[in-house]
Amino acid sequence: MTTLILLRHGQTDWNLTRRYQGLTDIPLNTTGEEQAKKANELLKPYHIDVVYCSDLDRAKTTARLALKGIFPYDKIHFDRRLRERSFGTYEGGPYDKEFLPTEYRAGMEADPENFKFPEGESLNELEKRAHGFYDEIIKKHPNETVLLIAHGSFLSMFFFIIANEPVNDKKRSRLKNAEPIILEINNP
Repeated sequence: MTTLILLRHGQTDWNLTRRYQGLTDIPLNTTGEEQAKKANELLKPYHIDVVYCSDLDRAKTTARLALKGIFPYDKIHFDRRLRERSFGTYEGGPYDKEFLPTEYRAGMEADPENFKFPEGESLNELEKRAHGFYDEIIKKHPNETVLLIAHGSFLSMFFFIIANEPVNDKKRSRLKNAEPIILEINNP
């Protein structure tokens, strides 16, 4: 059995204002730093064998604060495959659907799995990226505890992969900032 610990980065100012962050390298705010420090206490009871982390600043800072005294920062595997979903040219735009430009809202409603903002990434493309990483982790780390520090959309995909459910049902797996979620996976 492989144990996965999923940890979304701490809060950013763009989380507060409900703006699409995507690949824009937004830092943690003061609350996000405090959340990451609190995650440190929540992670202490676990023996962590390996850590993979997005290479974006908000995830790296979360890793540094959450793993202090638990896991050496220089042993973390920083991997761009764990980055947030790209929202392309719309990054920084409001997340709430009532503020979305009409053409984007219509595209989302017509085909949510394949919709993408200009120069962005669709849910299906994100799922393919996450699924490849998931398969690699499960094969590479049987009977180990693996901590993944990444982003809400990316980590949500793990729930859909494990449950074999459609990728467009994001509301059910909304992850809180810097609160670890433990999943136990039976190895094949």
